[in-house]
Amino acid sequence: MKKPDAATVAWYDDSVPVDPRASKGQMFGHPCAFVNGNMFFGTFENTLVARVGPQRAVALAAGGQVVVFEPMAGRAWKDYVQIAAGKLENAEIKHLAREALDNTAKCQQRKRKPRLQKNSQTAARSVSAYSDSLLAPSG
Repeated sequence: MKKPDAATVAWYDDSVPVDPRASKGQMFGHPCAFVNGNMFFGTFENTLVARVGPQRAVALAAGGQVVVFEPMAGRAWKDYVQIAAGKLENAEIKHLAREALDNTAKCQQRKRKPRLQKNSQTAARSVSAYSDSLLAPSG
């Protein structure tokens, strides 16, 4: 997956709504904006993506200027549209970003999963437990 170029990142930064509910971060190394822990707007390679809801995504894609987002062929994120450079005016993109924020803010707050500990002691305990299970008598 190709990282966004500087022009795409600038395009994204210019389009993210200024709103106290929104926070910037990254997903898969790409700049993205979140509300309630859910991504609503971001970059993918040298394009932008916006979470507008499944019905709205289909309606926008029917207009031909955007497509339903597929990060991998055949794996559509049905709530999202993908916007290529030059397909929409900046004002339209800002409107879509605001719409995505408002739409995603209605979603349930996403709870973060606890991170797994990645250290040698944890790995050693896991290997030891697995080895013990193999040596344990069955029955």
